[in-house]
Amino acid sequence: MNKIIEQLYFAAPVAVQDVLVSAYGYKLYNERYGGNHNRYLSELLASQYFNAGRIRELVDSSFIKMFRHAVENVPYYRQLVRDGRIDLQAVKSVDDLCRIPILTKEQIRNDPEAFLASGFGSGQLIKIGTSGTTGKTLTIYIDKDSRRRAYAFFSRFKAWFGIDPSLPNVTFAGRVFVEPDRKTPPFWRRNRVSNNYLFSSYHLSPATLPSYVEALLKIQPHFIDSYPSSIYTIAKYMQDNGISGIFPKAIITSSETLLEHQRRTIEEVFRCPVADQYGCAEQVVFVSQCEKGTYHVHPEFGVVEFLREDGSEAEPGEQARLVCTGFTNDAMPLIRYEMGDVGVRSSEECACGRSFPSIKQIIGRMDDTLITGDGRRIGRLDPVFKGLKSVIEAQIVQEDYENIVLYIVPGRDFQMGHAQTVVSELRKRLGSSMKVRVELVDEIARTSSGKFRAVVSKIVRAS
Repeated sequence: MNKIIEQLYFAAPVAVQDVLVSAYGYKLYNERYGGNHNRYLSELLASQYFNAGRIRELVDSSFIKMFRHAVENVPYYRQLVRDGRIDLQAVKSVDDLCRIPILTKEQIRNDPEAFLASGFGSGQLIKIGTSGTTGKTLTIYIDKDSRRRAYAFFSRFKAWFGIDPSLPNVTFAGRVFVEPDRKTPPFWRRNRVSNNYLFSSYHLSPATLPSYVEALLKIQPHFIDSYPSSIYTIAKYMQDNGISGIFPKAIITSSETLLEHQRRTIEEVFRCPVADQYGCAEQVVFVSQCEKGTYHVHPEFGVVEFLREDGSEAEPGEQARLVCTGFTNDAMPLIRYEMGDVGVRSSEECACGRSFPSIKQIIGRMDDTLITGDGRRIGRLDPVFKGLKSVIEAQIVQEDYENIVLYIVPGRDFQMGHAQTVVSELRKRLGSSMKVRVELVDEIARTSSGKFRAVVSKIVRAS
């Protein structure tokens, strides 16, 4: 939200904020679940039990359809054909993916319009800014019908766990909808359109946890959708204080790596399964756990390749680069897109009965969390960089409980005011007392294994 609207929102009473949140919730609901969403969901509920042969036929036909659409309508892929880097006659199935060059985040970041398909008016497109775990901003375009198709996969995923989305539910998310310096409850707002309570992930602290738990006990959510770190904080507090009585149908986690000790604690406290999900704003991959606990690639959504550093196919059990090809975004089809994450594929069959590819582990999204002076743990900080194309790369380093250093590699159009925008967004999440020092640098050092860390905490803490 822009500054003026934000100021008006925070100045309004909580009841008015609930109305505004509900109005925005109506917009999002229509974008995600309107139009053809129910038809797409019906198709997915039918295709989930196709045998391996029919799944393969579906994947091949979906890939060829998207590939032809891309080379006919997307400037980047048309140019690859003109340059002779793609032989149209040689690409006949997903087995021929290796004939197409791998696409990097940097290529999209430098010229997102080169990946936008022709034939879509501005009224048909949804523009999404994402910075991922690297602090680099990407602009992604999704047409409205494709958006609804993608959310049909999320609806199918919820159906696997018997979730009724119309019943009361809770979301712990990264949006800022509660004043950053608020010390008293409520730290949540209600979206009546989706019967959803939005809980702030940025106000969890030893002082506020009792009010969070009290609210959850009162709401009795049918399901909870949360960052792992947020719901784990709640679960650990309840465990340590002998509190129980919140028993949702399931807890959905996403956007961070779910650690095993977090899963154990969450499942023990809430007495329900944790259903973990992995996806991205670029809409090239959808991975989720089934009711048997196995991580599956949803094959109707796209293809995931597991590649070694030299580009060869990795074996099951071997850590590998994730390279993804999506079938669901007609406006911005991305073929062989390198996620920047690492995963391990599995060759085991799942007892759920679906002939879907299995993944043993998704490795990545392991950024440190920051800890405020009052004990709040703040994770998932990549939203503070959204929309800042002038920032090439950034890293947040916590020196102690009061000091943050924000390292920025400035781009061509960078201005110091852009850095202050990031500082402002950080303070919304960390509180105004946190000191943030900005340092402009030529590059940000990688770890000894060559990995980039977007968030680094120097505070020694117990897990």
